[in-house]
Amino acid sequence: MKRKFLLGMLAIATLSLTLAMPGAKAQKGTADIDVQHYKIDAELIPSEQLLRAKTEVTFIPQADTRTAVFEMNGSLAIKTIVRTDAASPPTPTTSSTAGASQAPTLARGAARVTDTKSNNPPKTNLNKEPQTKPAPKGAQPAAKDAVQEVPDLQFIQDSRENMNVRVDLGSVVPAGKPVTLAFEYEGALESAQGGPIATRLAYVGDAGSYLFYAARWFPFHEYAADRATYEITLKVPKDIMVAGYSEQPVAAVPLVDAKTKEEFSIYSFVCAKPVLPGSFAAGKYLIRTANFGGFTVDFYVKAGDEKWADHAMDVVGKHLEFYSTQFGRYAFGNKLIIAETDEDTLETYSGPGTMFISPRALASGIDEKLAREVAYQWWGQAVGLKSFDDTWLSQGLAQFSTLMYQKKEENESQFQQALQAELEKALAFEQSSSIRNAPKQLDDQTPAFRSIVFHKGALVLNMLRQLMTEEKFDKMLRDYYAQFNGQNVTLDDFEDFTSKAAGRDMRFFFGQWVDSTGVPEFRAEYRMLRTKDGMFRIPGTIKQDLDTFEMPVDIILKTEAGNERQTLFLKGTSVDFDIITKSNPVEVIVDPDTKLLRSSETLREGVIVRRGIEHFREQEYIEAEQQFQAAIKLNRGNSWAWYNLGLLYMAQRNWKKGLDAFEQTLNGNLRPDWVEVWSYIYSGNCWDMVGQRERAVTEYNKAISNGNNYDNAQESAKAFLAEPFGKRKAASSSSETR
Repeated sequence: MKRKFLLGMLAIATLSLTLAMPGAKAQKGTADIDVQHYKIDAELIPSEQLLRAKTEVTFIPQADTRTAVFEMNGSLAIKTIVRTDAASPPTPTTSSTAGASQAPTLARGAARVTDTKSNNPPKTNLNKEPQTKPAPKGAQPAAKDAVQEVPDLQFIQDSRENMNVRVDLGSVVPAGKPVTLAFEYEGALESAQGGPIATRLAYVGDAGSYLFYAARWFPFHEYAADRATYEITLKVPKDIMVAGYSEQPVAAVPLVDAKTKEEFSIYSFVCAKPVLPGSFAAGKYLIRTANFGGFTVDFYVKAGDEKWADHAMDVVGKHLEFYSTQFGRYAFGNKLIIAETDEDTLETYSGPGTMFISPRALASGIDEKLAREVAYQWWGQAVGLKSFDDTWLSQGLAQFSTLMYQKKEENESQFQQALQAELEKALAFEQSSSIRNAPKQLDDQTPAFRSIVFHKGALVLNMLRQLMTEEKFDKMLRDYYAQFNGQNVTLDDFEDFTSKAAGRDMRFFFGQWVDSTGVPEFRAEYRMLRTKDGMFRIPGTIKQDLDTFEMPVDIILKTEAGNERQTLFLKGTSVDFDIITKSNPVEVIVDPDTKLLRSSETLREGVIVRRGIEHFREQEYIEAEQQFQAAIKLNRGNSWAWYNLGLLYMAQRNWKKGLDAFEQTLNGNLRPDWVEVWSYIYSGNCWDMVGQRERAVTEYNKAISNGNNYDNAQESAKAFLAEPFGKRKAASSSSETR
């Protein structure tokens, strides 16, 4: 691997030598261009799993440069790159009086490496001269002063190590001058090979196709940050529908190939405001439509999965309404498009005005993920990022938005359970990195990244809301959205905006919770005294170890007659309290409503289970069982640990052990409360798989009688009543959300 990397870098280093030509200035880096517009004409050929495309990219260099670097999916081979902005021919290389050596001539194109296991570097032909198209037969030779046709540009495509293409622009382009490059390329999109992660983000096939922005299926620059306008045309077989965002109405335009008589459909998508472009799905879809408070949700769903679409649209539509009211008007018109993908890609994905859902996610509900994907339309799509390092302002804000919805729509007990789950997820890997450093230090597909950026990030925003007061924070977030909609922001921009809204410098808060790791663990030290007049006095101190801590802290005094509440402002490591009550006191509880990011003995049990869940997600079954059993050893009544152990046994097809685990779940503390309904359903699944249909039906009926509809439980129970679990492929349980 090391040898392959060095050979590949040698080819790229050769290209960089052109910058040593007289008059050229060194390029500052790949971030020094700003893409303005894409014009893409692409054809999907499902029968061959092939994408064929011509893409014009218009960009503005931010510094004088002769090279431009774009990311590109390694499965796509670039044939030619031509400069179409009336560029002058390449500057001839001459010897410098200072003794500079002549730069070598570069290959016009580097061949795509299709075998990632090969030891071959990106292929180049460093002696091949730039090409121009030959003159027509019989044409007169052009005069020396005549304008020559612009030759194809020279470039090197690294299809394996860096997944990019480095283009020699032919001459030094001054800063601020628009450049348009026309790329012609094609390739098979059938696996994750060539993409940025091990999960497939682009696919073309008979069962359905999808092209995600993150797949780099077009010349791509500065992930999550460089937004552009677009005109994108997709050509597909006649019976295929295409789903994607367009500011103008989209309709299939029929096309017949004059030679082959094959019939096609052409779909055109236009966006005149800068966005993160290029997310589409294509397939033999049915369209389901629902309306919510002035919004239309169109669901492109595959035949046979329509029964799951209504619930998903209901979740999406209600969150569209809530977020528009809470944060500001949805930025992409009055329509949100959802398209079903396949089992080999991400469970959910978002583009501007679009969402993509896998069949597994669709069937299992995952309301939390759907809610988060809708929130990305505000945080990440409408308000963008200067770089991926600022991703807390997208992923953290989106997760926080789901909590805001739950607080409004759910009862107090349900919301407390949601906060408890969020806190356990946040603490599972809290020491791995800070929120600010996580994008630099952690892979964004790992449990640790999700723990810190999504879950800790959401709770930090929730604490900021408590510190500023709910009214002031909510107004700040609406003003933030109004000001930065259509712009890119940084963490520092958000901090400055927050400080202005709060009327004080908030560096102390961001330094503690965004830049640093560590959470407090509160201790209440107090005495219970009887006064002369028959009252009770409870003087005491709340302590914790973070000397930079500054937050309001709620406490309640539990008495035989009820609870008495106080809010203390804790700055530093301790704060005193003194409570007078008529009723006999029982105990003092700190942060009873889980408003603060903190640790405790009880939370540590949940954190152990969360770590087991992450091992389970990675199919590390032995490690997962060890974590679940460790939590059970601490507390045999921990329904949450037993429940996840039951899911683990089901994944291993150990139906008898699964039944035992779900029975223990039902005999435990039943926290969170929805484990009861899903334990009935999964017990029914286990009975189905051992041929005990009557017992299975009994369990499904118990689930229906329970009435809890968490994650679409009622529809799932009815579906299993209609058709036994073993008769169809069961939807994979998402243990992260269960």
